[in-house]
Amino acid sequence: MAVAGTLLLAPGANAAPSYDAARVAGPDLPFSSPQGIAERANRKPNSAGELARKLKKLANKAPGASGFYVFDMGAERKPVLFDRAEGDRRKLASNEKLFTTSTALSILGPDSRIDTRVKVDGEVLGDGRLKGDLYLIGAGDPSFGPAGIDDLATDVRRAGVTKVSGLVYGDDTIFDRLRGVPDSNFEPSEYIAPLSGLVYAGSTYEEDPAIAAAKAFKDELKDEGVAVGGKVKVKELPGKLRDTPEIASYESEKISALARATNVPSNNFYAEMLLKVVAAAKGGEGTTKGGAKVVERFARSVGSHVDARDGSGLTANNRSTPRDVVRLLTGVNQDKEIGSALFRSLARAGKEGTLEDRMEGTAAAGKCRGKTGTINGVSNLSGYCKSGGDLVAFSLLMNGVGDYDGARAIQDDMVVEIAKYKR
Repeated sequence: MAVAGTLLLAPGANAAPSYDAARVAGPDLPFSSPQGIAERANRKPNSAGELARKLKKLANKAPGASGFYVFDMGAERKPVLFDRAEGDRRKLASNEKLFTTSTALSILGPDSRIDTRVKVDGEVLGDGRLKGDLYLIGAGDPSFGPAGIDDLATDVRRAGVTKVSGLVYGDDTIFDRLRGVPDSNFEPSEYIAPLSGLVYAGSTYEEDPAIAAAKAFKDELKDEGVAVGGKVKVKELPGKLRDTPEIASYESEKISALARATNVPSNNFYAEMLLKVVAAAKGGEGTTKGGAKVVERFARSVGSHVDARDGSGLTANNRSTPRDVVRLLTGVNQDKEIGSALFRSLARAGKEGTLEDRMEGTAAAGKCRGKTGTINGVSNLSGYCKSGGDLVAFSLLMNGVGDYDGARAIQDDMVVEIAKYKR
């Protein structure tokens, strides 16, 4: 079984453990390449030819099932700076999140937000009594938590409601009720909290997240001076109320911020929630399978290709090629707003997230951004460097990995050389 980031280590393991960035909502194990550290004093620019020679030398050290593609996005001629086995499909691990967040940014819009709403089923009398029920309606916001609950309860009180005679229902029906991904037979696992259309502080492992959210809402209503006579249950909003106005609503952060909260720490839960939101946004039910199909269609629309099985990369059969990963990274820039949002969503080398302790003090630090990806036998790094007078997109996909530290050292050294490229 794979082990996950800094959270889990294989019991009794003597060999280098398999760190699993895709299977953890936090960063990869902190790591700094010794070779990269040695480069701190060497900032001599690389020409295209010099860069190709250095990358070839480093690629020769990589596992046999590795592929590489490096592309100068601003070059008018000969934009491909290095390629090797660039058309061979590899397991993506958390590089799948690049496809998921790109799709969410495009389909939903970087400035859009996810609304959690409250509606009434009944009549609010003149003395503030609601003769009926309250519905807390989820829309798949992965970040919904205490701040949202507090705002909604305050809005209900401001709407003049002082007592609810009926129940508080949680409506999670924007999603299906499968709690996990194919990797865990659609059940929650140690690597991902239960998925639901209505969650409360989603990193918790409640048996029914919608019940937990509704209970938190009822408790906050009480704190706001709104008495609730009935119990808490899960139920779909009646059809007759579909077009009625809500009495309270809470907006998530922008999708661009949720994408960054997904990619910088490699958050599996956020990735899978966004995948289901994308599926629901296209008029279907919020399912992993439906979201994966939307992701595949979006990839094709920008000239890329991916075999998507989930949103996070937990499932081993998420596959693409280094060339197609780069085509995604370059293709999203057809829309500068989307491209900029994806760029900003990635961790800065040597500064934050899964790259905080990688490439520190090198030419790549703060200049390159990337998405890591690690499951058993896999170590990947894809992203961008500000070099060559523009952006250089790269994808370094290594499968068949036994030495994870060694694989990361090669990746780091490659990115440092890319960072020093000058057209």
